[in-house]
Order: sequence, then C-alpha cells, then structure tokens
Amino acid sequence: MTTEGLFARVERLYDVEAFRDLWVLIAGCGSGGGQVALQLAMSGVRKFILVDMDKLEIENVIRHVCGLRYVGWRKTAALADVLSDRNPEVEIRTFDDDVLEWSGLEGEVERSSVVVIGTDNEPSRYRLNEACVKTGTPFTVGRVFTRGIGGEAYAYRSGTAGCLACLEGFLERTRFREGVREIDLATEDERQKVYDLEIEEIKDSPGLAVDIGFIAAFHTRLTLDVLGDTAKERPKFMTPIEQNYFVWGNRRVHPFSKNFELQRMSLQPQEGCMVCGEQV
Repeated sequence: MTTEGLFARVERLYDVEAFRDLWVLIAGCGSGGGQVALQLAMSGVRKFILVDMDKLEIENVIRHVCGLRYVGWRKTAALADVLSDRNPEVEIRTFDDDVLEWSGLEGEVERSSVVVIGTDNEPSRYRLNEACVKTGTPFTVGRVFTRGIGGEAYAYRSGTAGCLACLEGFLERTRFREGVREIDLATEDERQKVYDLEIEEIKDSPGLAVDIGFIAAFHTRLTLDVLGDTAKERPKFMTPIEQNYFVWGNRRVHPFSKNFELQRMSLQPQEGCMVCGEQV
C-alpha cells in the first residue's frame, strides 16, 4: 500500500521527516508505552525498538491501543502490527525480554536517540536509568498515580538534567510526593482484593484509559522535544520545552487542589547522586 499523502494534514505545520532516521526504544509496551509509541509513529518516527516480556491479556484491552484480536499475542508483536498499520514504512525491532535480565539492554539503549520508559515497576526503571546514564542516552519516563488521580512525566538529558535517582531523591523532600503513594493506607487484604499487586507497585495502579491518556500525551510531547534536540534540524514549529518535569492532576484528590492541575519544574543533576554524580 502506498503511503503517499499519509501526513498530508500535518506536513505543512510540522516537519514529519525530521525524525525519520532516529531510533526510539520503547521499554514497556503496555497501556502507557503503547499510546506513546502510536503517537510517535503519527508524528513521523519510523524506527522503533520494542521491549516487553508480556502477552496481551483480555483485561489489558480496555486501556490498550491493541484490540481484542491481539489477545494472546506478545505485546511487542501486537504493538508492532498496530504501528505498521498506521504507517507501513516503520522499521521495528522487537525483544520479548525482561529488562532486568536482558543482556542486550545497553547495546540497544546506546543505538537509540531516546529511551521511552513505560515499565510498571521501579527495578526496571532504575536499570534503564543506569543504562541511559552510562551510555549518555536521553530518556523520558511517564507514570500514572493510583486509580488514575494524575501522574507525572520527566525528561533526562545527560549532563543537564538529573537522572531518575536525582528526581526521586529531590521529590521525597517536597510536596510533589505527598498523597501519591498510598501504600500505607491499604491493608494486605485490601491490596490483594482491589489491586492484586505487590506493595511497592500499588502506587502505579492506573485508572481509566482517558486518565492514562493525559500522562501519555505529556510523555509523548517530552519525547518529541528530546528528539528535536537530536535531529539534524529541529522541526520549525517545535519550540523547546523549558521544564523537564511535569505533574498532572486529573481529579481534585490530594495532593491536587483542583481538576486538571499542572505543576512543572526543572531538575538539574543532584550533587552526590550515586548514579549520575560524576556529571555534576
């Protein structure tokens, strides 16, 4: 099928060719990572590395970009099929690996222009964080807070922005973390009944697809901003984003004081960080 005219509605406003040769690694092809990948493909990104060890289950479909016909497929294969349907020119490498055990992680991170962290647990995020710091590869990360009350998106650039360890260390000393970790409010029985998640993962239990969509949009926009820095020439109408960390509140639930509340800030490398401290 010819792709002539595929981007006709946006090409006068946005240079979709700018990202043609840039590789994007999507770590975690679930409800968040899948939405980001699809939005990137619709923004002109054509080269993807998809990493996820899971299969698409029936309960995933209601929040995922992949529909019922993909149930039982590997998430990487299902997402690759969706991206190829949107733009047949995409080039995709898939890895059905556990990020924590994948021996090829650093090599694929190093070949990427940006890493999109969409995994749903802290150990995998921190391994990706360390690989990106070691290779000097930018990354973006998006997370949805418990029950979809809101979420956050962050962009790391080597030498100018703090790594994930810097971010967590800083936020623990501010109100940005108040109320989003509800672990201590739930008994073990409640966790099993309502979430069926381990205690350290409860804060990432997502809400509706629309709740995830807000965070995925911020995550995608930060990723495009990083790609704009990497491209040979930044797209004409893509002005740089000054801040690198955004907290979005979907609903008026603590710590948010109103619906659709946005907080933003810039985070530099933190002195003494055990991961990226040498950059300070």
